[in-house]
This record gives sequence, structure tokens and C-alpha cells, in this order.
Amino acid sequence: MSSALCLTLRFLDPVPQFHGRGDDGDPEWPPSPLRLFQTLVAASANRWRDALFNDFARPALQWIEARLPTIVAPGIPPKSFGYRMYVPNNSGDLMTSAWARGDTETTMAKSRVEKDVRPTHLRGGEAIHYLWKLSEAEVAEYRKHEGTLAAAARSITHLGWGVDMVAGDASLITEDEASKLPGERWLPAEGSVGTNLRVPQAGTLDDLVRKHGEFLGRLSESGFKPVAPLRAFRVVAYRRATEPSPRKWVAFAILKPDASGNASFDTARRCRDVAAWLRCATSKVCDEWPFGDIAGFVHGHAADGTQARGTHADDRFMYLPLPTINPVLGRVESIRRVLIAAPVSFADRIDWIRRRLPGQDLVDQQGEVRGLLNLLPTKDWVLEQYTKASQTWSTVTPVVMPGHDDGDEAEAERLLRRAFSHAGLADELVRSAELEWRAVGFRAGLQLAKSYRIPESPNRLPTVHVRVRFTHAIQGPLAIGAGRYRGIGVFAGGEYTG
Repeated sequence: MSSALCLTLRFLDPVPQFHGRGDDGDPEWPPSPLRLFQTLVAASANRWRDALFNDFARPALQWIEARLPTIVAPGIPPKSFGYRMYVPNNSGDLMTSAWARGDTETTMAKSRVEKDVRPTHLRGGEAIHYLWKLSEAEVAEYRKHEGTLAAAARSITHLGWGVDMVAGDASLITEDEASKLPGERWLPAEGSVGTNLRVPQAGTLDDLVRKHGEFLGRLSESGFKPVAPLRAFRVVAYRRATEPSPRKWVAFAILKPDASGNASFDTARRCRDVAAWLRCATSKVCDEWPFGDIAGFVHGHAADGTQARGTHADDRFMYLPLPTINPVLGRVESIRRVLIAAPVSFADRIDWIRRRLPGQDLVDQQGEVRGLLNLLPTKDWVLEQYTKASQTWSTVTPVVMPGHDDGDEAEAERLLRRAFSHAGLADELVRSAELEWRAVGFRAGLQLAKSYRIPESPNRLPTVHVRVRFTHAIQGPLAIGAGRYRGIGVFAGGEYTG
């Protein structure tokens, strides 16, 4: 059975909270692996001085500095609110010199500055666990440093600000024990999108020692010498284990055939058609497709030429017409944009079509040119409603249920949750989501769910408008249901209601 090194920090405040901030000044959560490593180095340096630090602490710290941990942390509220304090600005020398001159008007009250505090409140626990999975060979290597790392962890007193007092410990646990630790799991997702956290790397310890030495020698007879910032670290995206891997995408505006302006198409009547035109345009630019057969990835066809089916998210393009959302009224209007998405591991295929689709025509089944594709800036406001991270999402085209509920509300809920699971969302995230569904849309401008023309199927499945609220924000685009690859069941993020 595999093992894991578990370093645990428990906040001692009766109301657990954390004040640390990232490089951007915003609250940092979870506390980054670099923050933990710096705390571990400081505790080690305080426990073992000078030569003892090099003999005992350095080998253990260098062994762990290049390893990426999984983080298990308590949940936090989706929003944090701060408060403002007024504190002395360390100008007491100016005040005392004023007093020496007989200036009794100057007081400490006039020498205070604003300090904004935005604590992160922990809910559901007070402990943060950092886990390093170890193979049998790595366990043998860890045994050489076991006592040192445990003693260093037990010497940690703070994490974040001075008020963030903690008690630490480190031990070797089994993989089964690690899986049962309470809290949200944060996994390193290098090369992906997530919460950027600073992490140590080989050489971070030496750079910290260098920085400390420069700090001690910053004042000399020749004047003040600034301390260079820490350089030996990197930034890695972390995401919750329950967060779906964000899809790679490329978006286009639809121009009129003569490029004289934007084309527009009625959402209820033309959504499935626009998706079909987009798929046809994509297939035309894939003549020299270097990624194998296009039948599955581009057309979504099985080996026998029929529509590919499966119970989980498939490796293929999604063709999503994007109805315009009026930024003032929050109203859903006609289709003027389209988006093509694929799983994150197929970024090269998205790049392929990004270079080739601009300027291509959208042609209907009768051969008439209906529009012209023009690459859309990623900062387009309407596009951002579909691709941003949001906790609440609602449909702009109804969801095609993956089965018949026969009027049973419990069965309808089960089918909807299954549709979210089929779209690649983690079961834990789906189970905890709050769902609402009905025939009427949750946004202004939407028509009844049954009014939308959906892709043809032998047995017409029911359609509903859906609003979902997850326990935390997830990244778009989001589409679920039996029509999710052809523009039906598309969600936009935000709290707009109809």
C-alpha cells in the first residue's frame, strides 16, 4: 500500500481564520506550498542554529522543496468581507522630536495609517493538511529525514500574519488514511487553469538563505542596500478535486456574408442549424488534419458512422452557438457568436482550427452562405458570460434530458444530475449542487423549453430550463444533456433571472 507524508497545521483561534495574501494583495486560499515551506524553514532555523541547521535541517528541507503536495483544506465562504483599522505608522521618532521642540499639538493619533484586513474564515474545520505521495523507494529516503521534518513541523507557530497561530505536526500515513482526511482536496494542475499558488523548487532554500543574509547586511557605513526579492520559486495552478478540467475553446463572431455587419439568428429556431453549419465549416478546414481520423473528433461519429454515444464526456469538439446576453437588461437575444470547445488535453486541435477557421463561410444545407466567421477577442463581454468562472449558472438553451421522467420530480432530478455527470463534472460536486428546473426560462428573453428546435432523435426527449448553484465557482463553458455537442443545453454564468 502506498504512503503519504502528511504535514498538518491546526489554527488555534477558536474562530479559525487566515490573513495571508498572495502577490496580488488578495486573500490567498489555500495557503500556498511556498508559504508553508518558508514557515518550515523559519521554524527550522529557529530550532537549529548555524552549523546545526546545515547538519540537520538543510538535507531534509532540500529533500522536500522540489515536491508538489496535494492540499486538503477546510471550505471557505464564496465571498469574504474585510474591515479597516488605523495603526501607528512607525513614526514615533518624529513625534518625540516634535515634543522636544515644545510642539504639544503632535500626538500619536495624528500618526496613524489605514490598514485593511480581509480574513478568510474557515468553515467545517481548523486543520490544513499537505500531502506528498511517496513510493516505497521514496519512503525509504524519507525515513532518513523523518525525525527532522517532524521536529521542524512541531516548531511552527504561525502561518500568514502574526495572529494566525498554528500548531504543526508531520507523520507518515497510508493512502487510505489520506483519503479520509476531512476538507476540500486541492490538486496541482500544471498547464491548466486554476488558482495560482507559489510553490518551492530546487534552490528555493538557498535563495531564502541568500535573502536572509542580504536582509541582515542591508545597513552599512556605505548606506542602505535594498534586498532582492525571492527568485527561486514557480507558480502552479491548483484546483479542487471536484472542479472539472476547464475546456480549451476558440470563439468567433458571425458576420454577414459580405462582412458588412453582424449576422444574427433566432435562438429557438436556428440554434441547432448554426451548430450544424459550424461543424460543416470545421470539417472543411481539416483536409490536412494531422491528428488521425476526423469522424470521431470533428463529427462525433462512431466507427460505423452512427452518432457516437457514451455515458461520460467524449473526446470531441463541442459546437456552441452563443445567444447574445443584453448587458443592461440581462435579456437573452439572437445568436451572433459561436464557440468551439474541446477537453484541455486537446489544446493543439483548438489551435489548429483557430488558425484556419477565420474567414470561413457558414453554409446551410441548400448551399446558401449564411455568415462569415471572424475571430472574437477573448475580452468580449458576452463571451465572458459563457467562459468565466461562476458559482451559479442558468440555461440560455434548454437541456435535453437523458431520459424520460414520466412526471416524477425525483426521477427528473436524478436525470439532471446524471446529465451533469455525463458532462464531466465530479460526482461530489454534482451531488451537492442546488438544482431548479422548469419549462419557463430563468432569464428574460427565453422561450418555453418545448419551443426550441433540438437535434432530431428517434424518440423526442423532454427539455427543461435549468438553474444550478455549485458549492464553489467552476470555469465555463458549460453545456449538458443529450444536445450538448450541438448547441443545446448551454449555460451562462451569473445571477440574472427572468
